Amino acid sequence: MKRIITLVAVVGSLLAACKKMSYFQTNPNAPSTAISSSLLTSLEKNLFATSPVSSNGTNEDAFFDMSTVLQFNVGFANHSIFSQSYQWVTTSMNEYLQISDAQAMIDAPGSNDGYKAIAKLFMAIQYYSLTNKFGDVPGSQANQLVAGITKPVYDSQKKVYQMILANLDTANNLLASADDVVQGDFIYNGSLARWRKFVNSFRLRVIMSLSNKTTDSELNPGVLFAEIMNNPEKYPVFGSNNDNAQQITNTITPTPFYNNPAYVYYGLAEAFADSLILFQDPRLVHWAAITPDAVAAGKSIYDYTAYNGLPADATNANNTARQSEASTPNPNYFYQANYEPNLFLGFYEVSFAIAEGIARNWWSSADAETYYKKGITASLAFYDIPLDTIQRYVASPNVAYNSSRGLQQILFQRYIASVYNSGFEPYYTQRRTGYPVMAVSGDGIPGHQQPFRWQYPVSEYTLNKDNVAAAVQSQYPGGDIIAEKMWLLKP
Repeated sequence: MKRIITLVAVVGSLLAACKKMSYFQTNPNAPSTAISSSLLTSLEKNLFATSPVSSNGTNEDAFFDMSTVLQFNVGFANHSIFSQSYQWVTTSMNEYLQISDAQAMIDAPGSNDGYKAIAKLFMAIQYYSLTNKFGDVPGSQANQLVAGITKPVYDSQKKVYQMILANLDTANNLLASADDVVQGDFIYNGSLARWRKFVNSFRLRVIMSLSNKTTDSELNPGVLFAEIMNNPEKYPVFGSNNDNAQQITNTITPTPFYNNPAYVYYGLAEAFADSLILFQDPRLVHWAAITPDAVAAGKSIYDYTAYNGLPADATNANNTARQSEASTPNPNYFYQANYEPNLFLGFYEVSFAIAEGIARNWWSSADAETYYKKGITASLAFYDIPLDTIQRYVASPNVAYNSSRGLQQILFQRYIASVYNSGFEPYYTQRRTGYPVMAVSGDGIPGHQQPFRWQYPVSEYTLNKDNVAAAVQSQYPGGDIIAEKMWLLKP
């Protein structure tokens, strides 16, 4: 009896400890009954509603943190100071909660191939987020408490990527023949054909993130890219903005920053503003307000001289002192519940990804310029900009495609199009390509360099110490610091 009591106590302590580790937790926001439709709704809500640092969401944190990380905006009065000055440290592994929910959706009574395929996509999305934040992460042994695995080993980033691609293959194959009814879906209203496009469009995102691994014969992103492009029936991707993976906003599900007047604490960053002004970019009116000084001078919102930005690498105090000189984010983001949809992955990104792949000589059956124009057009159309205005913009001297600098143009227009959408993907793309170059030489960036990752959670050092230590040793000679480059970013 004493032995039994001791065993129960040990197991109880073990379970209590495991609850502190994301990959053993049950999502408290998930439905209590494992019904596939309810789980799907929960997964979709979390895709748009959770913090982008702890998951993939497009919420208020993404708006502010990403806008300063990517130097779209600068913060005033100590707002976003850690993201703006590149001094963040660690974050959570809460993606494992969504992975657990996705597995529950597969295992739920009455689940069908439609739900199972979508679950595989969500698993791929969450593992992609995890590995892009940290590098190596638990994969093959994650969520294996029932099997007695309480301290999962860390899989290499390459292995995690192979697992992501395998999940996407499974999802695509299931959806190729599935004609099931899927309920609880507010993204595509149960259309499995559109989910299949989402699967393969996300696959393009994953493949492009491997652009530094062209010499890896086991991954070979160029071959994977060409396979998609040469087999559109097998790998359908987004063909218009109607396919976007997005959440429509309204008074019931408003924009994440609705009724939050925090926009007054942010201003446009100088290099970003200067580019939009130079290009006479019609999206500027949608994204930003004219400066307080321009308002006082009676200038129109259509006067590009009425907009201005401040140096992204200046100190917070210096920019705060010059606040009246800067354009703020457009107040409509905060006062109109349905100002724009919450976008996770859009047609513009797919178009620019294809243009980039062609520019990298991964496929030769089309020209990069065609998809470059499609990407710009999709982005401007997303904001309901008239077609004749779009055509003039695409043909303008500073925007018209030039093959001698085509890749830079593609990456820069993708960067512009990602303003206030797509979670942390714009950062991952800029980190991967180094373009556009971020301003880091000023006193507002103490380390004078961009970070490349987040440190592993403190809880890992408490509860899975040996495995996280081994992962750090195998990846990062300088230790678990944000300046270290993960495998993904190395040639």
